[in-house]
Amino acid sequence: MADAPPTPLYRNPDYQRLWLAHALSAFGSQATYIALPLVLLAATHSITDFGLVTFAEIVSSLFAGFPAGVLVDRLSRRTVMLFCDLARTAAFALFALVVLADRVNLPVAVGLAVLNSLLGAPFGPAASAALRHVVPRGQLTTAVSMAQARSAVATLAGPMLGAALYAVTPVLPFVVDAASFAASALCVLFVRLPREAPGAGRPRAERPPFLKDLTTGLVEVRRSAFLRYTLVNAALVNFVFSGIVVVLVAEGARSGPGGSYHNGLIIAMSGAGNLVGALFSARAGRTLAPRTLVLAVCWSTALLTPLLALGYGVLFTALVIGLCGLTSPAANAVISAARLHSVPDHLLGRVQTACGIAPALFVPFGPLASGVLLDHFAGSTVLLLNAGVLLLLAAYSTVSGGLRRIPDLREPRASEGPAPEPADRTPKGRLAEPHPVAGT
Repeated sequence: MADAPPTPLYRNPDYQRLWLAHALSAFGSQATYIALPLVLLAATHSITDFGLVTFAEIVSSLFAGFPAGVLVDRLSRRTVMLFCDLARTAAFALFALVVLADRVNLPVAVGLAVLNSLLGAPFGPAASAALRHVVPRGQLTTAVSMAQARSAVATLAGPMLGAALYAVTPVLPFVVDAASFAASALCVLFVRLPREAPGAGRPRAERPPFLKDLTTGLVEVRRSAFLRYTLVNAALVNFVFSGIVVVLVAEGARSGPGGSYHNGLIIAMSGAGNLVGALFSARAGRTLAPRTLVLAVCWSTALLTPLLALGYGVLFTALVIGLCGLTSPAANAVISAARLHSVPDHLLGRVQTACGIAPALFVPFGPLASGVLLDHFAGSTVLLLNAGVLLLLAAYSTVSGGLRRIPDLREPRASEGPAPEPADRTPKGRLAEPHPVAGT
């Protein structure tokens, strides 16, 4: 008798609750990102204070990443998510009282920003790691695609929601944020997840000291050709596109009074492209082999970006940026799903944070490099240099042995039989390489 088909995601209650919990948490965080600096600016009238809050939030998020990965792998994922949501509920409810009492000042605002980052750092990896406990192997790519769509909507709508609520009354964004985190905790409470911590049956002697464990994720990434490739890919893409944004913003500023329209349209098209691409990435992931899909995205992006140097006007530039944003979610979805599937559960939090933080460290260097180059070369030349890096990445991806090892998570056709499961571990419990993808 043939196996019954898996339950569709829209009828999977655990997935729906987990997706909704992550969505509520993301909207709360994004709304706060704009509302908190606004309420501080109104209280202190200091642009410096405004910048300090944003700086503190970003820096604390980076520093919290590696410890958060260790905690996610040492504690129950449900416990981690519940604690983060309930603590943020209390923090934002208390801050709402501070706003009502007109007692907002820099230390209180920085404290809330840092606390929000520290609690958000473990929630994301815990929710991602929980995904593979509620979604079958063949639906992971679709689930990750829907997560990308959720993130794109939250990034676009969250700050606008925060600003709109602030316009009604300054306390309202923080009341809504507290309610969103409370609702997220309620959703997590009813998701059926393992009660024990990952790797609970493993000998305690195998667990390294906490400080040494901070680098375990990076060590496991170094051991895996596939994970090393994902780091190189993400780091170079982050570097290039953060630099391209600086060039386009500078070109818009030089264009005169219409510069704000120029920059706003480009940013809007990038966000819209990411959202539409995320919605269609699941279908692409089901149709094309993972390696083929990643190569198609790498080469299409590498061939599109030189068109930015043509200088055909803001509409043409926005279209090219939108097309680049349209293609990238498909590659992100298959890579993220493959990582979720192939990394052992007891290592997933640390590997996920390593794969997120390490490429993020390259983001500041893109604007720095492009800014220095703009002092010596025309904007079109700097754009072509950035496009050259993407061409090198596409060529590297074509010959990369790491990309050849990306597991194919697509459901096999009826005539093919089930696909072999890649081993989770080597005999010593280390991360094993996924099997090479056949026929790509």
